[in-house]
Amino acid sequence: MARKIIYETSGSERLIMEYLWKEETEKSFVEIMSFLNNEAGKDWKKQTVNTFLKRLTDKGLIAIQQRGRSRVYCAALTADEYEQGCAKKILDDYYNGSINAFLSALTGGGKIDKQFADELRKLVD
Repeated sequence: MARKIIYETSGSERLIMEYLWKEETEKSFVEIMSFLNNEAGKDWKKQTVNTFLKRLTDKGLIAIQQRGRSRVYCAALTADEYEQGCAKKILDDYYNGSINAFLSALTGGGKIDKQFADELRKLVD
């Protein structure tokens, strides 16, 4: 059975996800910690980083693999898959899964211009 993914992240969790997506390879705890504290300008302790990694794992967004005595972390889905999941969640949560209701809210119930209609047609095709 497929694991349920939770498409909600805090800013800190998103920072870790963006790093994993950008790197496109598995990363050790030390590498993630180094990125956060040296490149991202955070001053986080090991426990803080462990907490975020655990939350992301529980949400199904990252996978942990054992490499000998060490663990490595990688994104469990691509950035595009995550964005699609977030969009679907918004559609389901706020518009009962109805694209018509979403588009009506987006346009304020008014008519859409030709360019917007053409873009929608391209997406549908």
